[in-house]
Amino acid sequence: MPDFALNRRAVLAAGVGLAAASVATLSLPGTGQAATLDSALQTALKGQRVLRDPVTDAAFDGRPVLVTFFASWCPPCRAEMGHLQSYIDKHGDTVSMIAVNWMEDFAGPIDTARLNRFLDVVPASMPVIQADGRLTQAMGGVLSVPAVFIFDGQGQEVFTLGGGQGQIGRYFITEDQLTTVIAGLS
Repeated sequence: MPDFALNRRAVLAAGVGLAAASVATLSLPGTGQAATLDSALQTALKGQRVLRDPVTDAAFDGRPVLVTFFASWCPPCRAEMGHLQSYIDKHGDTVSMIAVNWMEDFAGPIDTARLNRFLDVVPASMPVIQADGRLTQAMGGVLSVPAVFIFDGQGQEVFTLGGGQGQIGRYFITEDQLTTVIAGLS
């Protein structure tokens, strides 16, 4: 029964976070502006605390880059990881993917065991880092999870979903969406 209570609380917290994000988006300067995966943002991604496998220069080798923000209490974040794994299974390493833990304490104190269980569903090929506020601002302001940013091989942001970026209501990227976005870059 405790797991059900935690999940119900997490779902409620996610809903509150989404509602708060839509309000906060209106007042934060710079929110919604496209990020550029320039050397400063690459350095910021590489400089975050590592939860599993660091972000290295290999992540920025000219392939498109997907950066997903998640929290272990977030059910849509867990669902998204399944779609990302399915994409990887079918398309290999055509996209460099980075998972960023953010807002982990939004649903209460950080539960290390829950976070470790969540990391088990993150595709093994993805580096996993812990974000700080500077990184989320560099991404244009991440106000909720999940949030996905996709950059083309030249570092230009080509797709954003969630995160308080004006698409509240779409909870996570699907394999089909990712396939469509990446195919459109060719």
